[in-house]
Amino acid sequence: MVRMYQTWAQKICAPVFYEDANGETHNGTMTFLRTDEELLGITNKHVARGVAESAEAGKNCKVGGAPLEPARLIAEHQQLDLATYRLSDVLLANVGLLADGSGDPAKHQPATVTEWPPVPAGEGAPVMYGGYPGAHRSSLADGNVEFGFFWFANKVESLSDKNIGMVINSENSISVGDRPIKAGSDLGGWSGGPVFRVIEENAIERLELSGIIYECSGNSGIVLAHPLIDLNPDGTFE
Repeated sequence: MVRMYQTWAQKICAPVFYEDANGETHNGTMTFLRTDEELLGITNKHVARGVAESAEAGKNCKVGGAPLEPARLIAEHQQLDLATYRLSDVLLANVGLLADGSGDPAKHQPATVTEWPPVPAGEGAPVMYGGYPGAHRSSLADGNVEFGFFWFANKVESLSDKNIGMVINSENSISVGDRPIKAGSDLGGWSGGPVFRVIEENAIERLELSGIIYECSGNSGIVLAHPLIDLNPDGTFE
């Protein structure tokens, strides 16, 4: 079941990568959400500003295999580390493509939620979360970039109107990914990754988007995410 959830979760997010003025590559994660008004790409403010600075320096910025233009930015939260982009189905179809045009145009799809705004997971509730850590990014000989998707399942340790806090440890966390991820690994690149609450209704279990990761530490195991209670369906924030 967890592996099935992983396949689904990986479809609703993709790596965002860009170069700084010195040519060094950075990456975060973007989560896709379809509302009644927009197809949104949600990430962090610090990722969005890195993308803008990269574009100003004439560098390439991409979400998966699709070019990411800073002009698609809708809004940045005034206080929280959140930012939204206006996407399109055409762009989303190209996220799964490689530099040579090969790949799977149906690889990615947006999440939807049954309640608005998205509901945060409760304290002590089970959650699943993750993204594309830069430590598992590798450049291929053909010019493409390969990312590993990693995520964890455990519970919410703390909750406020601004933060969802989780702690990764071997006793209460399950690591799921294409390759093992060692304790203390650098998880930078998870910024913008999704946090899902686990919902059980009528003996059927499902995941629903609950928050967006903005900070994580492989050494301490602490992962912090912002709930999306301030997000409007048009991508602006309250």
